[in-house]
Amino acid sequence: MQTKEFERKLGNFVKLLKKERGYLIKDDGESLTNLLPEKESFVKILEEYHGDVSEKARELITAIKTQQEENLLLTRQAIGYQDMLMGAIKKNLDNPAGTYSKNAQVRGGVHNNFIDEEV
Repeated sequence: MQTKEFERKLGNFVKLLKKERGYLIKDDGESLTNLLPEKESFVKILEEYHGDVSEKARELITAIKTQQEENLLLTRQAIGYQDMLMGAIKKNLDNPAGTYSKNAQVRGGVHNNFIDEEV
């Protein structure tokens, strides 16, 4: 593989990572899953290239590293949010106060919120 072709493929990888970033922001798990095979195909390209690394290629590699770190941060943030949400739901399930009876009367005086007001 020639240097120019390698640079082109690196540029395509940067574009793919930016697309991944958009899916992470939109919380579009299905599109992220569909993107994985395409992302995996770049691993082989990066492993098999043994030519000279030009200045442009170095800049693209730096951009890839930066975008990967940002995507990892977004992934961790999404997981943290999901954990917090699941914890709030579990807390509400453990304490079923405030549910409705058969006659549509609210039982229990505790108001459960998804927002943690204890700051």
